[in-house]
Amino acid sequence: MSFLKKDNRCKICKENRGNRFCLRIAKNICWNCCNEKRIDAKCSESCRYSLKTDVTFGVKTNADSTEEYADLIKKQIDKWMLSPQKTFNNKIPKDMLQNDVGKKEIEDFFSKVIFPSSVPLTYLHTKYKLDNHKVLHQTKNHEDIAKNFIEKIIEQNWQKTIYLLSYSLNGKYQKNYLNRISKNKILKKITEFKLISSAISQNQKEAVVYFELNKRYDLSLVLRKINDKWKIFAKIFGEPKIVNGETEAMKQIAMFLSQQKLTSAYELLKKYSAIYIDSADLHYYWGLFYSLSNLPKKAKVFYLNAIEIDSGFTEAKYNYAFTLHSENEIAKAKVEYLEILEQNAAETRSLNNLASIYIDENLPEKAKLLLHKCLKINPEMEMAKKNLEKINS
Repeated sequence: MSFLKKDNRCKICKENRGNRFCLRIAKNICWNCCNEKRIDAKCSESCRYSLKTDVTFGVKTNADSTEEYADLIKKQIDKWMLSPQKTFNNKIPKDMLQNDVGKKEIEDFFSKVIFPSSVPLTYLHTKYKLDNHKVLHQTKNHEDIAKNFIEKIIEQNWQKTIYLLSYSLNGKYQKNYLNRISKNKILKKITEFKLISSAISQNQKEAVVYFELNKRYDLSLVLRKINDKWKIFAKIFGEPKIVNGETEAMKQIAMFLSQQKLTSAYELLKKYSAIYIDSADLHYYWGLFYSLSNLPKKAKVFYLNAIEIDSGFTEAKYNYAFTLHSENEIAKAKVEYLEILEQNAAETRSLNNLASIYIDENLPEKAKLLLHKCLKINPEMEMAKKNLEKINS
């Protein structure tokens, strides 16, 4: 988990994270203060954040997030509103707003300006009371959804976070999600956040929004676009650069578990659990760890977590069903086996295990049907052969 050191604060405001080096003061500053300085277009061209042109509302520069860019445009609007404009015979736009004629001229001017889609044009209305037909409807972008999600967490309105997820939850999975998220020690303590940066994939289907929480923790929210709407896919405690590190981390854990090196596996599980809190694979490996440690009650918790995060995770679902079965929770196990077979009718282990339950329930015909299907898929499956022999004996 990433913690922010105090000496990494912006050297101007002392409040936000100093995440970029300013050539004008030779110190690290935050993007807010960077915007305050670069709006005068006096930054060195060698700085990647300098304004390349000073065309009216035609900012050409780099920004690490939509929020940062929108803030820069707002500052440019404010600067423009306070400066004499040749378009209006050197009158100051803000002064022109004092009468209806001047206000109409300003509104007509802005109606012809083409702003980038990321710019919140409602700013013209909220700050300057300007009416503009173009500001009425703007789709929420990935940053809007990410901020909304964090706001719900701060409110501890866990239920409403469900509607922002990229996957649907119902019944036991919804209950499990609410239990899991509400018990997270860091999420429970969030009182403030600051957006640091964001990025969208080349295919425009995935995004990462990076926050600082409570001036202490790093959080990267991974979003996916579902039916043209951005949804939360995962919460990762760390910088965006570690988002793609999950696969390699899981490979290491899987290797130790396959070799039954449980101590080594445990150390990595603990380490990565503080980072990849929504990794279905990680929760699954915790389940395997506890199964190998002969702690089925703990194993069930993590298998269920894995299924809640990824309802199509057949291996996790099978292990959950098998653990329930082994613990003699037959009714629950039967439900899980049936759900697995709905997703994958050729899952032979579930066919066989469900058949064994039917045998115990004195339902031999149902059991036979499943076992014949099982052996048709895998003629060499010994357990299915033995169960069939049990019925026929």
